[in-house]
Amino acid sequence: MKKSILILLALSTVSTAAADSLGLSGAFQKGFYRADGEAVEVDGSAAIGVSYTYDLDSVSSVRAELELLPNLYGSEKLGFGGEFTYLRSVFNDGAANVYVGGGLGLNTVSETADGATVRLTGINPTALAGVNYAVAPGFAAYLELAGGVSFLRGSVSNGSASVSTSATGAFIKPRIGVTYNLR
Repeated sequence: MKKSILILLALSTVSTAAADSLGLSGAFQKGFYRADGEAVEVDGSAAIGVSYTYDLDSVSSVRAELELLPNLYGSEKLGFGGEFTYLRSVFNDGAANVYVGGGLGLNTVSETADGATVRLTGINPTALAGVNYAVAPGFAAYLELAGGVSFLRGSVSNGSASVSTSATGAFIKPRIGVTYNLR
């Protein structure tokens, strides 16, 4: 009985480890916003991300990604972002896997000068479609196009005084990356 339990634990550990993957990606995020009926101009931003993906079953997985975004929203400052996404395979022929998904992303950038803190934060409900290809044993490359509604909030605070404004719009985010399956 003891051997059976140890074998079962060992097999479950191996199968769980095989379902995990680490990734590295590059993306470009561009938002289109309106506030008080006026268009708000914001620059797009390149992003470098690291991700962890866990397979839930043969067609579903979840991915958590952290990103660094230089010049986020045209701020000329380094921004931080993250995204939690559910992915589902819709076609798989062994070499290529086409998938769709949805999730929630968050981006933020701030700067403090002369006692005042300026912060921009974006909340991005996300829909995406992508394809990944096995390129070498244990490695896969992927292309993805994400987009959705975006809510942008800007605030300035100086001590106890604070002023904020909001804008709504949409964003688009093409992404290219590579993953490594942990064995």
